Amino acid sequence: MATTWRAGLVLAAVTGITCLAVSIRHPWAFFTVQSNAVAALYYTWRLFGRRTSGDLKGAVTVYLVATCAVHAVSRAGENPLELIGDNPRLMGNLLLHYVTPVMAVADWLAFDRDRPARWAAPVAWLAFPVAYGIFVLLRAPWLPEGTARRYVYPYLNVDRIGWDGFALIAGALLAAIAVAGYALVWLHRMVGAYRSGTHG
Repeated sequence: MATTWRAGLVLAAVTGITCLAVSIRHPWAFFTVQSNAVAALYYTWRLFGRRTSGDLKGAVTVYLVATCAVHAVSRAGENPLELIGDNPRLMGNLLLHYVTPVMAVADWLAFDRDRPARWAAPVAWLAFPVAYGIFVLLRAPWLPEGTARRYVYPYLNVDRIGWDGFALIAGALLAAIAVAGYALVWLHRMVGAYRSGTHG
């Protein structure tokens, strides 16, 4: 069951990345694509029978959760079902923002019950989002003023929101990712405890 599920997750991530690669410029600059690429690599590794720590799996999962949550908030009212169709950009958004995150959370709760993440792990999981924020700031100066999507995401546009605004939004995003991380650790342990009680 786990193998089939993970093969589907890898297929969804690779298909979604491909859809965006053929429909938008600089797809690799987006956190969405980067987080899904990490997930595709991780779950491909797992398909070969390799086991990993709960800390590493939790990191992959929380990055996809962040991808889904931030997109959903920024596109308030969006109906994911309306993204289904033959438009590669819309299909890519559906797969990378909704399908892979849901599949990753389901995998997190259903499998690897004997390898929970440590309670301290969510703090370490912030390293990638912080690195991505630095990447955004370093990438933008190399693009001409006024370039479309210079800062990739409007809410990280220092030219528009200023450094104070950037610090505030970045801090809020990191705090939200940390909370999501601790929620994942707690849910993983709660499901494990419930199953142990049920079958013990």
